[in-house]
Amino acid sequence: MHAGEPELIALTYGDYALEVLPALGASLAGLSFQDVPLLRRAPPGADEPFTSAAFALVPYANRIAHGHFRCGAFEVHLARNAPGQAHPLHGEGWRAPWRVECLEAQQVTLVFEHEPGQWPWRYVAHQRLSLDAGGLEVALSLQNRSAQPMPAGLGWHPYFRRSPRMRLRAALAQLWLTDDQCLPRCLAPGNSFGDWSQGLMLPADRLIDHCYTGWQGLAELEWPEESLCVRLRGAAPLRWLHLYLPPGEAFVCLEPVSHMPDALNRPEPPEHTGLCLLEPDATLSATIRLSAARGPCGS
Repeated sequence: MHAGEPELIALTYGDYALEVLPALGASLAGLSFQDVPLLRRAPPGADEPFTSAAFALVPYANRIAHGHFRCGAFEVHLARNAPGQAHPLHGEGWRAPWRVECLEAQQVTLVFEHEPGQWPWRYVAHQRLSLDAGGLEVALSLQNRSAQPMPAGLGWHPYFRRSPRMRLRAALAQLWLTDDQCLPRCLAPGNSFGDWSQGLMLPADRLIDHCYTGWQGLAELEWPEESLCVRLRGAAPLRWLHLYLPPGEAFVCLEPVSHMPDALNRPEPPEHTGLCLLEPDATLSATIRLSAARGPCGS
């Protein structure tokens, strides 16, 4: 943490309350609506982003197989960056402190500046978190400050509080089935685990850990027990939605991302993988919105 940086930032607006941990990857400690948690709460003194409420994914999302890829003149080897994970994942920002650039009554802007290392490009990432009457807006940007083109991706990794009768509704065209190392194996129809577009109850005894393509930018989670609907929206380039629904856990993850897992090593063209190559000084931006309302989804 930079000297003088706050350990926790608390923002409120209307029905919403947000807590941010700048030193813990600029992750969220919690987000609530009318005092009801929408995301799980980070434990007091949290020092592991995997226990947080949400964190940003920069400069890539999900896994890179064995941490190895080639891009231009660079042959890159990344070390594993999470316990129990065979491949590095979720980028670098979630494992680093962010600097508070601007703090206002209902919003905070945080910055992460990366100098070349294992990831051999210089870049700067911004994350603006703001509350308004419509909920939380997460604005992410990633600028290449190197002299060479840089592969780039963005995403957001929220942990939604799970309820026994929770339902998910989202239009999802296809999904990448994964192998036993959580790497993409082959494309399958989007309804392989059920037609989410109709609104399905989440499976209680089956793991789903797959990236869906052709996402239309809206997903709804409904808590029937509390008459609550939460809407997650992602604007282009966030056209992939990674679902992580682990059985027996008190959370579910719906991760809007700009590319599929291991996009850097896939043979498919960029329009199919989402891989973005940022020219020097170019910026990749994405926006996510999270809102809540009383009543069933679709009302």
